[in-house]
Amino acid sequence: MRRRVPPIHFDGHRLRALRQQRGLRVEDVAAISGITARHIWRLEAGNRSRVAAVTLARIALALDTSVDYLLGLTDDPNPPNRAG
Repeated sequence: MRRRVPPIHFDGHRLRALRQQRGLRVEDVAAISGITARHIWRLEAGNRSRVAAVTLARIALALDTSVDYLLGLTDDPNPPNRAG
């Protein structure tokens, strides 16, 4: 029997809270990640429940967190040790 993975949805509130906690403006995250400020605003507003993996990875790197945290799979905003 195959195990089903529950649906995973991006929650922009977590992104906004972490960005603010880090003391960054949307424009700062945009400049660091290479993603437009407009797209980040849409993500934070909850207008996008599905987000490309590369977008999540770039935002996670910009905020020094993990994709798992942004997706709500962990409550620890500190990223695991990254290689090199």
